[in-house]
Amino acid sequence: MNEFMQQIQKANRLKEITQRIGFAIWQIQELEGVSAQYFVLLGQAKKGMGEAAGNDLVKKAKKNTFGRTIKDIRKKGLLNKDLGGRFLRLLSERNWLVHQSRTESRDAVHSDIAMQRLISRIDAMADESLALLKEIGSLSIAHMNKHGVNEESIYKRAEALLNQWHSSEEI
Repeated sequence: MNEFMQQIQKANRLKEITQRIGFAIWQIQELEGVSAQYFVLLGQAKKGMGEAAGNDLVKKAKKNTFGRTIKDIRKKGLLNKDLGGRFLRLLSERNWLVHQSRTESRDAVHSDIAMQRLISRIDAMADESLALLKEIGSLSIAHMNKHGVNEESIYKRAEALLNQWHSSEEI
């Protein structure tokens, strides 16, 4: 194979890798935000505190690192052992992705086999983030149901917020 075609292959591998990394980070960031909200909902919110005070707590919680949020959630006992372990494993993988993956995976641009190994690892992070998002969502709904808020009103409120966000001219 000529050098030009090898360069094209490398560029295509790099494109695929960076797209997967971007998506995984996107999913992890979503989980970070939802985890902060979960911590506030179950660990800090008080009955009658009002939306503004709750929003302030969420804003503050979202400023924490993902590791700090997980530590706070676990310290309050808001996750069972299995779920807590899954969060810790994802945090470790996220830290590897952000801080070490490029250095440790340079060969992925030069080899299809190395690229597939890296992509599998990255995709597993994105998949686990989505799975944990679903778990946190279910736990949040169960918590709200326990406190007298039915699912229909939760979904109606969420839909109203989404419509408000989508119709807003602010980005």
